[in-house]
Amino acid sequence: MKKDNNKKKILIIKLGAIGDSIWATIIPYAIKLTHPDWQVDYLTHESLITLLKNCNYIDNFIGWKSNYKNKNRQILELSDNFRNEHYDIIFNLSITIRSIILTLLSMPGLIVNKKDFNKSLVENFYFTAKQVIKDLILPDRLYITADKDSAATVKKDLDKYPRPYVVFAPGGSSDYTRQGRIWDIEKWAELSKLLIQNYGGTVFVCGNAAEFEYHQQLAAPNTVILSGKYSLAESNALFSFADLVIAGDTGPIHIASAHNVKTLVILGSTSPDKIKPYGANGFYIEPITGCKYCWKKKCKQLRLGEKYAPCIDSITPRSVLNKIKNDILQTK
Repeated sequence: MKKDNNKKKILIIKLGAIGDSIWATIIPYAIKLTHPDWQVDYLTHESLITLLKNCNYIDNFIGWKSNYKNKNRQILELSDNFRNEHYDIIFNLSITIRSIILTLLSMPGLIVNKKDFNKSLVENFYFTAKQVIKDLILPDRLYITADKDSAATVKKDLDKYPRPYVVFAPGGSSDYTRQGRIWDIEKWAELSKLLIQNYGGTVFVCGNAAEFEYHQQLAAPNTVILSGKYSLAESNALFSFADLVIAGDTGPIHIASAHNVKTLVILGSTSPDKIKPYGANGFYIEPITGCKYCWKKKCKQLRLGEKYAPCIDSITPRSVLNKIKNDILQTK
């Protein structure tokens, strides 16, 4: 391979939730497609490295320790290491006080902070990088893989069940803090029945251990509750084997999208212009009510005791089924 005399060292800083950390991988992926010899490192939460560690377009992962008792000391230790690396560019995609201080103390050749280009959140990250790396080309998808051991474990489990595999990520533990993003559990149950009746196969329900009891409401023939069973790495593998993943605006939908799996996000308070799963296999269904896309975590229209925001609650299981029939199954 021809030597790149302008080879650079890049650091990407993204401290955030699962979806944000996956979206930010558009930058290292795009850089490596154009400049495979450049070194691209990524600082993210230590707990998320297991999800991204098989991304061969990232050279080194640095873990931010959320349980580190002295945050200021952690910033000083990391900035010492980063100064020694002599990064040409640091992309600060978090824009928090701690990330700004860390970036300044690291003294790179150039600091580039995240900008809003009035595009999807994935594209905002990409165009932040393209400001300074002019020859980047926008990838048509995100790209992550599952590790072999986790994939083997999950495949052994799934082989017991008939295809097609549909994975639900209904949420539950954050219902009261993300009201416009959580769909009624009874509607998930009805959708599961409709899918089994129309297509056969198996519905797998995933989530964290705290959601296991809540998700038991979905238990039915050909519906398997996996909530709390798998690690993050194994859940990553689960999404990679799915024929379709359905969720609200939450991390799992973006993990699946990065595997190029067909994904359907059920929207309420957040807009498809910003968070629709990236790539040709990403789909969404939106509310039929005029009140939608407010981006607020608490719905002002909910009365005491009500749980589901009117926007997302206006979406019916039958309308989701029709979306799958008419749009998703028509794509290759």
